[in-house]
Amino acid sequence: MARSWYGHQCHFMVNRPDQIARARRARVASVLLPLDPRAAAPLHAQIFDGLRARILAGELAPGARLPSSRQLARDLGVARVTVLQALDGLAAEGYVVTRAASSTRVAPELPVDLGARLGARDAPPPPPARPPRISRVARALRAGPSGTPPVGTAPRAFRPGVPALDLFPVALWARIATRCHARASAALLEGADAAGLPVLREAIAAHVTATRGVRCAADQVFITTGTQPGFDEILRLLVDPGDAVWVEDPGYLGARRAVIGARARPVPIPVDDQGLDVAAGIARAPRARAVLLAPSHQYPLGVTLALPRRLALLRWAARARAVVIEDDYDSEFHHRGRPLTALYGLDEAGCVVYVGTFSKSMFPGLRIGYVVVPPAVVDTFAAARASLPAPASAMDQASLAVFLADGHFATHLRRMRAAYRERSEALAAALAADCGDLLAPAACDTGMQLVASLRVPVSDRRVAAEAARLGVEVGAISSYGLGRRRRSGLVFGFGGVPPSTMRAATRSLARAIEAARYSSPVASGRSGSRDQSLHDPS
Repeated sequence: MARSWYGHQCHFMVNRPDQIARARRARVASVLLPLDPRAAAPLHAQIFDGLRARILAGELAPGARLPSSRQLARDLGVARVTVLQALDGLAAEGYVVTRAASSTRVAPELPVDLGARLGARDAPPPPPARPPRISRVARALRAGPSGTPPVGTAPRAFRPGVPALDLFPVALWARIATRCHARASAALLEGADAAGLPVLREAIAAHVTATRGVRCAADQVFITTGTQPGFDEILRLLVDPGDAVWVEDPGYLGARRAVIGARARPVPIPVDDQGLDVAAGIARAPRARAVLLAPSHQYPLGVTLALPRRLALLRWAARARAVVIEDDYDSEFHHRGRPLTALYGLDEAGCVVYVGTFSKSMFPGLRIGYVVVPPAVVDTFAAARASLPAPASAMDQASLAVFLADGHFATHLRRMRAAYRERSEALAAALAADCGDLLAPAACDTGMQLVASLRVPVSDRRVAAEAARLGVEVGAISSYGLGRRRRSGLVFGFGGVPPSTMRAATRSLARAIEAARYSSPVASGRSGSRDQSLHDPS
């Protein structure tokens, strides 16, 4: 009787293979994943992420058997190779175990401690998330003033610092770059010297000697990836932690960050219509090791350091054996007359380090700047560079060297001077037409920025916030201040704004000022602001 039952049962199972498959599938974990073929992530990545999420959530328990790759492909409506890619990735990271001629299962020992995630009742709760500690320098940088627009966002009128990218000779640059790539030597393909490509250093030395009065040899030129890395390198090599460093107040925020990053102590020195107040600097920190300033075109006020103060600064630096870091970021764009000789050209004691960049004169994405150091510290900078990689792409450096040597850069500068003069005049006219009762623009003879003081009692930061809401970007001068008493006014970048679009932006700005004016406590006399007029002495 038992044998008959066994035979009957075997006969039943042999003749019903679908029941065997159904029984097997009952022991296989069910996997249903939402897939979106229009999503940016490829389908195999979506399957990988979906399975991993279910494993980490405990929905697929350790040791659980997964459907076969064929079955999973049918269930999800994708090609089997797509499923295999996802399973291979999960296996490589230890989430699943796959054996030849066998099933794929969730790893019995998962790569992370899932404790409470898997629902163990007696598992201790996870500890509260605690971020890693940050250094004192990082805390100081985070606590410092902001004012830099978000990186990568499309510039709007009147974001400071944006050059006339619409006028850059892109086709010419592309031809030069293509030619440099086609003719690249093995040495160039290997990479540039740590100090920079020699031919570019020679071209820069010739350019600054002829145009800025910076008399130097090629070995005094060191290529950087921009102004900020230049500041960082100079301060690291010539200033010790804790040393006092003069910085302009108000001034370029990147200068302050560089000083803090070097663990030095920034000492704010007031700036007035004659530039940095050297006498105030000597009174506040007579033994400072360095001063970081933009003497030819101060940012953000746009003033020039007067000759008596230039000479006084150099005399003090020579006595104190201090380094003067000269930021010459955009003085090549002198709209009228000849630009002043760089401070480096007046230095007889070898105190000045000159910092230049092509981000403003060409385009920011090039990421090439340079420092020119006095002969006495050439060996110091060369030794520091010896163990470092090339500062910038060798191909970009080679292209820039050709652009300089063949006269294209000089031609581009002449064109930009004319364009920036036209744009500065167009902005002054637009402000007079739409904001004449609200703003008093200062004269603009150099660069790509114009500053204006507010004729009405209102916070410049509130104006900047209202303007941003209406699609206009302006800088608030008070946000560039470091001391207690801060100037008030607005900074306009006109370099990247065609004249035809300025009136629409200045009309929006006028509405922003009025909105800020009637919502600001300054207007009602309740503010305790220490802001000063743009033209008041510090």
